[in-house]
Amino acid sequence: MRLHAIPHSTNVARVALALGLKGIALEATVQHDPADRAAVQQLSGQPLVPVLETDDGRVLTDSMAIVAWIDATWAQPHPLYPADAAARREVEGFVTFFDHVWKVAPNAIEAEQARAAPDRDRIAAWAAQLRGWQHGFDALLHGRPYLFGDAPGAADVCAHPFLRFATSSDPEDDDLFHGVLLEHLALRPGEHPRLTAWIDRMAELPRA
Repeated sequence: MRLHAIPHSTNVARVALALGLKGIALEATVQHDPADRAAVQQLSGQPLVPVLETDDGRVLTDSMAIVAWIDATWAQPHPLYPADAAARREVEGFVTFFDHVWKVAPNAIEAEQARAAPDRDRIAAWAAQLRGWQHGFDALLHGRPYLFGDAPGAADVCAHPFLRFATSSDPEDDDLFHGVLLEHLALRPGEHPRLTAWIDRMAELPRA
């Protein structure tokens, strides 16, 4: 399999983490220039990464759809989605919330900051949403090491590449969206200790 990526991509990190948890090696990771997505567009019909070329010739897009495909194709070891239907729906609901609700705020902040005259009140409101949701993530980790249980799963794979900016940064990463995360997710010492410990725990897991 070949994974098409751009440097520092949070969505690519999801797929790399899912593959690492399954112990699956890639034939190659193909890095593209973020400013030139022509090859990605030609391959997949759209410009976003990750794009995964499978061994049987399929071209897959959308990070969490790829994660679900990985889990269905290699059910063992380490299932990422629960076998129980109700438990699986809870995890799927979290993934939907994260991608279609949580991510709205940082994307909106990035867009607003790019305006000639950013509305600081709107930015502050979105930033307050991000900080408020950190209480929920911390609460999910009460009495368990991962978001939905004793082992890392799809919810952890979904959230960690974004929430990790609460405690860490890469000096070589100049992505503006990641700058938004760094600014508005940063945790003060002693704040949300379960979330901090989870970020550290996830950072130790294998990646493709």
